[in-house]
Amino acid sequence: NISNRRTRLIEKRNFAFPVARTKISRLSSDNPAPPQTLTSTMMSSDPNNELKAHNDAEKNSAQQQHQHQQQHRRVFLQSLTMSSIAAITNLLVTPKPALAADDTATATVEMKTFIDPKGLFVLNVPKRFFAIRRTVKGDLPNEETGEGRRGSSIFTAGDMSKAEVVAVERFPITALLQTAGVSASGNLSTFTSIGKPTAIASLIALRRDRDRPGQSKTILLPDSVSLSPDEKTLYFELSTEVDVQKPELLLEQTGVGEIVRMTLAKATLTSGDGQMMAVFASALKQDLAGSDGVALRECVDSFVAVEQKQVVK
Repeated sequence: NISNRRTRLIEKRNFAFPVARTKISRLSSDNPAPPQTLTSTMMSSDPNNELKAHNDAEKNSAQQQHQHQQQHRRVFLQSLTMSSIAAITNLLVTPKPALAADDTATATVEMKTFIDPKGLFVLNVPKRFFAIRRTVKGDLPNEETGEGRRGSSIFTAGDMSKAEVVAVERFPITALLQTAGVSASGNLSTFTSIGKPTAIASLIALRRDRDRPGQSKTILLPDSVSLSPDEKTLYFELSTEVDVQKPELLLEQTGVGEIVRMTLAKATLTSGDGQMMAVFASALKQDLAGSDGVALRECVDSFVAVEQKQVVK
């Protein structure tokens, strides 16, 4: 029964697909299968050979992929090298622009206005500065000699982290001249009536050095001396070389072999009470070239000695 059933299934299949079977048989007759040899039979039947063939195929694929990556990397490096050469060539060929101005020189320093509670002066100082107005009698300079425990100073402001200081001093005109052995007589209302502006600036610098014995080698810059049109205000600059114990160590640590302080000064006779008032703004030379220097110049320019009413006895 089983054999008869199989025979009927084969006949049905042949009846359903006669054309396909005819084509398959024709192709089989045109392309006979290669003869089976012992080696081919063993390779097709040995699982180890199949595994080896699979490994060889994977190895060939990995080698091809590696070669492709090497070629891609080589092309990338060549393009990178060419772009680097082009960039360097542009730097060498293109003319360099002029050095731009220091950005710190144009930066704005926030200022504040200090009005003397005793009504002697007004000036602007950087907002970050501390400010001390001396009011204790012993700290204030004597009205006749201009001397006190703090010298002639009545006001100090500054930033100790940067060694920047603004100071206001007040002393009699006669005391300044007497220390130089000059007779204080005649008209003392303008600087030209007192003497030569350069000589007066030198006297003020010497008086300031006397009050500060720790500093030395202060010199007046002659080209900086100038007068206001009304001859009541004198401008000048000082340069002070600070003593350094080990200049070679300073040069190694900072690249600078000396420490120089620059001082912007302004002396005025506008109070009209026989007292000369002066403002001094000082900083290290390298700091004076930046925005801090602009702020310190504003301190000096903004300083005004308020006119005082004469006391009638």
